[in-house]
Amino acid sequence: MFPVIKIINVNAPFKYLWLKYVNDIDLSVHCAKCLIGEYSLKINNQIQSESDIVLDEEISQYYYLCGVSLPYRWSNNFHLAFRFKAGSSISANRNGIEIIIENAEEIKIDSHSIKKVNHFNSVIKAYFTCRNWQFANQIYLEDKYAKN
Repeated sequence: MFPVIKIINVNAPFKYLWLKYVNDIDLSVHCAKCLIGEYSLKINNQIQSESDIVLDEEISQYYYLCGVSLPYRWSNNFHLAFRFKAGSSISANRNGIEIIIENAEEIKIDSHSIKKVNHFNSVIKAYFTCRNWQFANQIYLEDKYAKN
C-alpha cells in the first residue's frame, strides 16, 4: 500500500511545487537539497486540481510536499511532511492548497529538534528558518532514537 492523494486543489500560484520521497537527510545544506530522495513526477506547479494520485514511484519512509509561493513570500509557502500509515488520512487547507491524503499521517514540522541536534548550521538564519531543514532535523532525531 501507498499514500494516495485523494484530492489536491491548488488555488494560489507557486513558483515551485514538488513532492519528494525522502529516505535520507544532509544537514550540511538546506531547502530541498537537505531532504535526500527522488522527486515525484506526478506533482508540479502546473497542477490545479487532481485526484487519486498514488504515491508509488519510490519506496519511502517519509514524504514532503512543498510549494514556494509566487511572488515569493515566506509566509505563503506550503509545507506538508507525512509518512505512510494505513487507514489514516490527512486533510489540510492552507496557503492556497487544499489536500486530502489517505493512508498517511502528518508529521508536524517544528524547530524544537534543531536545538536537540545542535548541528553547526543551526545558528545560520537560512538554515534554522527553513522548514525543509527543520524537518530534516526531526528525521535525524527520530532515526537516532530508533537505532538506540
